[in-house]
This record gives sequence, C-alpha cells and structure tokens, in this order.
Amino acid sequence: MASVLSYESLVHAVAGAVGSVTAMTVFFPLDTARLRLQVDEKRKSKTTHAVLLEIIKEEGLLAPYRGWFPVISSLCCSNFVYFYTFNSLKAVWVKGQRSSTGKDLAIGFVAGVVNVLLTTPLWVVNTRLKLQGAKFRNEDIIPTNYKGIIVRVLSWCFSKA
Repeated sequence: MASVLSYESLVHAVAGAVGSVTAMTVFFPLDTARLRLQVDEKRKSKTTHAVLLEIIKEEGLLAPYRGWFPVISSLCCSNFVYFYTFNSLKAVWVKGQRSSTGKDLAIGFVAGVVNVLLTTPLWVVNTRLKLQGAKFRNEDIIPTNYKGIIVRVLSWCFSKA
C-alpha cells in the first residue's frame, strides 16, 4: 500500500497535470476552432486561421478562450488520475524488477480505463460549458446557460442515476 501512496506517484501525477495544462493553454484556440467546426454544420470548413478570425470578429478577442477553465480543470484532473494510477500500478506490479514494454502497455491500458471511468462526467460538462455563449450559424442549435462546472457535473451525474 505504501507504494500506491508514494511521493514518486504524486510527483509524476502533478508533473503530468501541469504539463497538460500548459500545452492546452497554448493551443486552446485550435481546440475552439475544431469544436466549432464539429458542432456548427453551417460553418464552412476553412483554414484554422480563418475560423479563428471569424470567431474573434463575431464574438470578441477572448472568444477563442471561452470555456478555458472547465477544460483545464477536466484536463488537470484527468491527467492527474492517469499518471497517478499508472505510476502506482507500476510500483505495485514491477516491485524492483526491470520494467518491460508489455507490462508498461498493460499498466497504461488499465490507467487509461480508470481515468476514463472517473473523469467522463467532467469532459461531457466542459464541452457544454465551452459552447455556452457561442454564436452558431445553424438555427437548430438551441443555446443553453450553465452556472459552472461543479453544478453541471453534479446535475449530469444525478440525471444518469
């Protein structure tokens, strides 16, 4: 049990979470453009640069970063869970032996499953929050207004129960 609750697992989890948050913050506008093209069928596919310029022109300078906090929160939790689970399982399974590619692959698979099972509600909610306030060209899309990620996660979880 001590190897599961180790300082080393915690360090790996924090490093994975911080690294992912940094990368997502830098490339967040690209994710915004991708999501808009997926959701809004009437938006014509153009270059990423053109889509981002359209979003800024129609919705303001900060529009490409709309929904940043819920995404960063979800990503931080998700990567923390993955890296913590991976390193804890590796410490338990390998126990001083030499690690192999097969073992690491199996541990990575289990860590990924645990991650998905624990963080799926966060990802569903953050996508909905990210699209809140967006201007769509498709009239069939009905905008909704959410209060925040915690309230939305709880309501999503309880609606599925």
